[in-house]
Amino acid sequence: MSTLATKHTIFLAAAGAALMATSAYAQVPPVQTGSGGASIALGSILLGATAAVGLAGFAWQTWRLRGESRRAMAARTDAARLEAFLSASPDAWCGWSQDGAHAVSPGFAAMLGVDRCDRLEDIETALAPSDAAALNGAFGHLRRTGKPFQIVVSTADGGRVLELSGSRGAGADNLSFDVLWARDIGHVTGEITRHTQARSAALETLAEIQSALDRMPFPVWLRRRDLSISWCNSAYAAALDLGRDEVVERQRELVPDLPEEPRTSLAEQARNSGEVQSETRHLVIDGARRLIAITEAPIATSPGGSPAGDPTGDRAGSLVGFALDVTAQEDLQRELNRHIAAHGEVLEQLGSPIAIYGADTRMLFYNQAYVSLWGLDEGWLETEPTYGEVMEDLRARRRLPEHADFPRYKREQLSKFTSLIEAAEDLLHLPDGTTLRMLIVPHPFGGLMFIMEDVTNALALESSYNTLMAVQQESLDNLAEGIAVFGGDGRLKLSNPSYARIWRLRQEDLNGEPHLVELVEKMKDFFDYGNDWDGFKNESIASTLERTARNGRIERADGSVVEFSSVPLPDGAVLTSFLDVTDSVRVEQALRERNAALEAADRLKSEFIANVSYQLRTPLNAIMGFAEILANQYFGELNERQLEYSRAVLDSGQRLLLLINDILDLATVEAGYMVLERAPVDIPAMLGSVLNLTRDWARKQNLKLEVDHADDIGTIDADEKRLKQAVFNLISNAIKFTPPGGRILVSAERVGGSFVLAVSDTGIGIPAADQERVFGRFERANPQARQTGAGLGLSLVKSFIELHGGRVEIESRMNEGTCIRCILPIRVGAASQPAPAGAARAGN
Repeated sequence: MSTLATKHTIFLAAAGAALMATSAYAQVPPVQTGSGGASIALGSILLGATAAVGLAGFAWQTWRLRGESRRAMAARTDAARLEAFLSASPDAWCGWSQDGAHAVSPGFAAMLGVDRCDRLEDIETALAPSDAAALNGAFGHLRRTGKPFQIVVSTADGGRVLELSGSRGAGADNLSFDVLWARDIGHVTGEITRHTQARSAALETLAEIQSALDRMPFPVWLRRRDLSISWCNSAYAAALDLGRDEVVERQRELVPDLPEEPRTSLAEQARNSGEVQSETRHLVIDGARRLIAITEAPIATSPGGSPAGDPTGDRAGSLVGFALDVTAQEDLQRELNRHIAAHGEVLEQLGSPIAIYGADTRMLFYNQAYVSLWGLDEGWLETEPTYGEVMEDLRARRRLPEHADFPRYKREQLSKFTSLIEAAEDLLHLPDGTTLRMLIVPHPFGGLMFIMEDVTNALALESSYNTLMAVQQESLDNLAEGIAVFGGDGRLKLSNPSYARIWRLRQEDLNGEPHLVELVEKMKDFFDYGNDWDGFKNESIASTLERTARNGRIERADGSVVEFSSVPLPDGAVLTSFLDVTDSVRVEQALRERNAALEAADRLKSEFIANVSYQLRTPLNAIMGFAEILANQYFGELNERQLEYSRAVLDSGQRLLLLINDILDLATVEAGYMVLERAPVDIPAMLGSVLNLTRDWARKQNLKLEVDHADDIGTIDADEKRLKQAVFNLISNAIKFTPPGGRILVSAERVGGSFVLAVSDTGIGIPAADQERVFGRFERANPQARQTGAGLGLSLVKSFIELHGGRVEIESRMNEGTCIRCILPIRVGAASQPAPAGAARAGN
């Protein structure tokens, strides 16, 4: 028998025994005492009566006990049945009667995680404090009023969630128990919590999606299965200038209804096909024509065939739609097409052969250079042949390199349409000797672009260049000059053996691009640096790497002399060259000493000539004066012989005076005392003046004197007197050396920033060996000329022209004539300049 049944039986037995004891004692009257006989008689009567009553009571008690025994048997049967029912219940229970009796199921304590459950306080210790207080109040109310309750509590460790129910049960004997039922609902609570959280999350997600769709800048709408609009966002309503509720109520469509095409035809196609449908239409929005891309899409369904979250299938067949403004894309596409056309025009104009093949290997573009290179038929190219077909055509005409396995080569070329990622370059050596550089570039739109370049000449030039470089390297290695190239980082990039020889460096000192600091340290013994080596070294390094052209001479501590020059290179490097000129310096010193002696002698000679000229000029003036008086017959007439002698004396005096003047001018130039009086000189007027002086002389010699210059030739900044003198000397020289019947031409022209004054004749010419010599002092090209002079005319011409910053050129052929050109700058910076010492001696 269960614990509850046992306690219940004990409780009933105890109550029945107490009730029986209370009834027996209630039937016994109090004993009266009196006289003896009467008392005894009365006692006998009473005793007999008592015996009778006792027998009767015994008989009744026996009958009653038998009934109780049958009821006890029935109670035990009921208790066993009740125990079977209670053990099958999923709940644990515990109860107390009104008089404190206690009954508990076997699993009640284990469910709460306690050792015993005799009192309500034992149960409360297993619960969370707040739940324990709630249980205490609810169960106390049950004990007082019998009102049932139901609460959900958690154990103190939070491991379980229990549903506690309290109720009062009454038996047949009015015996009642207040029972506390406990059920573990942790799994049910978790499932409910998960469903609740999922529902809340779904609602939040739905709200977020609706909010997000409503914030979209483009129209979005939902349709029911019957294609009616069930919802739209603000952009949709704004596009129609309506409220969202008004759009749904009035079923306003974004696309206007057309007679030939219902506005819901796209949605109907999407519903019937179950696939996304899209189209573009031009709509007028906000007064502007816009291109709108409209999309209708069936809402995604669950595996059961209904939209997700719609188990009943009420929303099956519903659609979502949206509209995007793709006007900008249309404009971009139009612009892209324009750019593609423009690029095509550019590619067409390029000289490089170009062809573009699509991803399907068909030709999409070619330019005229491509057609000309391969000799292809344009009509055939317009049919968009594949690259393989083009290769076959070129192979048939022997326009491709020869390959032993052409099919394999063809497959390799075609595979590039699917494998090439970056640009690839190849050289094609054609059977006709042409070499092509072929650049294959993946096209952004798919396919490949082929760019050809004929590099036959470039390869030949490269070969020549490599040969030239080898020759130059060999030449560099055999130069007497030491060559060194230092990069921008100060390291030695290039040197030749002479550099190591001049600075006495070993080959290992030059390996590995040593820095200039290391090389200068190894050259330390060559320099006289005093007590400051670091300062001298830093200054030497800085000057060596300085990017300015310079040159100079180094006198080394061992007595040797090295000339150097430094030139900056375009790549940032600096080239320095060194030449050991020790022997040359010694020879130069000796030559300088000899030259100084020669200059001193020449100066003495010039001084002597100047002194003699001045000494001759004074008496010569007197002789010419008296001769002129006689020739003019101021003091009487002379006979013919006297007059002839007088004129001969006068003519000889004039020629001697001209010679002395030339000598004085030449001496003035050589001494550096002559100063040019520069001013704008009118070329035509100046030439005309000189021609007037020489025309009669030329006519007497039966010579034709001509002038040739442009009318607007202009002026030149020069000393007119010296310029006339130079031109006069040139014309005089031409008259002297031109046979009768010849021609003399005086010309002037502008050439760039210079004036060219030229005197050409048809005279006897000057031998090539004498052409440089004739500009020297007292030099004559042909002593057998009709008239010979002192040989100062051309020397003065050269001196005067060089004083003007110009130069004199001569061109002559024997028996054909001579042309002397004076090339003068039109303008110079200084108004007048003293002649540099020895300027005229350049011709010696």
